[in-house]
Amino acid sequence: MLEETILKVDFTQEDACAEILPRSHISSSYNAKWDGIRLDIHHQPAHETPEHSPQQHIISINLDYHLLQAERVLDGRFQQENIFHGDVAIIPANTPHVCRWTSETDFLLLSLDPAFFNQMILESVDLQGVELTPYFAAPEPLIQQIALALKSELESGGVGSRLYIESLKTTLCVHLLKHHSVTSNKVPQLVNHKGLSPRKLRQAVSYIHDNLERDLTLTEIAAVVGMSMYHFSRLFKQSTGLAPHQYVINCRITKAKKLLTGTEKTIEQISEQVGFQSQSHFTNVFRKFMGITPKAYREHVKI
Repeated sequence: MLEETILKVDFTQEDACAEILPRSHISSSYNAKWDGIRLDIHHQPAHETPEHSPQQHIISINLDYHLLQAERVLDGRFQQENIFHGDVAIIPANTPHVCRWTSETDFLLLSLDPAFFNQMILESVDLQGVELTPYFAAPEPLIQQIALALKSELESGGVGSRLYIESLKTTLCVHLLKHHSVTSNKVPQLVNHKGLSPRKLRQAVSYIHDNLERDLTLTEIAAVVGMSMYHFSRLFKQSTGLAPHQYVINCRITKAKKLLTGTEKTIEQISEQVGFQSQSHFTNVFRKFMGITPKAYREHVKI
């Protein structure tokens, strides 16, 4: 009977936290096309949540630099927590959870679709019954880094590519599988391949170059060579030394440089032709790679 009183929180709903937090999120990726993952930025006063059970996997990342004292009940286990900047807590889907903290705080909430996580398990290792385990607040540098990268994408207005978001999701899921999951069998070490075959690498590279103007996704590039998203991403990096999204950005900058010096097209036209979502995003990425803006590059190099 007690289980029936636990609030079921569905993070696919826009204001999912209204029943468990006193304030709405400051910002959210709810309206962005981040399939399978959502990021909410919160600033909340001291509070105690009611007992609740999320329908998605939830990851909380503390943003405050002051020590936050808290108490948490997670899957029936109680723990007092001293939460520092960057500390991470993991609440698996359908796990009862209560948290109380004693001062105003800033934090991120990542919600991950269990179906996406389960699909990643099937693509990574041939196992059944893998489950995410609860994790009380503690350092988790890679998860913190991924969350901050997603936060940066959200705050930039969502102009980053879907390929980059997918790469972050994939990295997160693989890390959770390796370090925060249990199964009746030990998770085997993945086979050490030397990379994609020359034919598959040519297919992937050719597809990327032929579609630079589009908002490419990791799923569609992997499908070209008939591989899962996870295996393709891993083997592509072994073959090229770059993650797929990094390789795509390099190709876009290389093509942009040729267009800047070999055509009279405007910078806005070039940014569209090489697949950037806006001229400002193109300018920022170009400056990061080349040290100068596209306009300055054109004026400096073109004779």
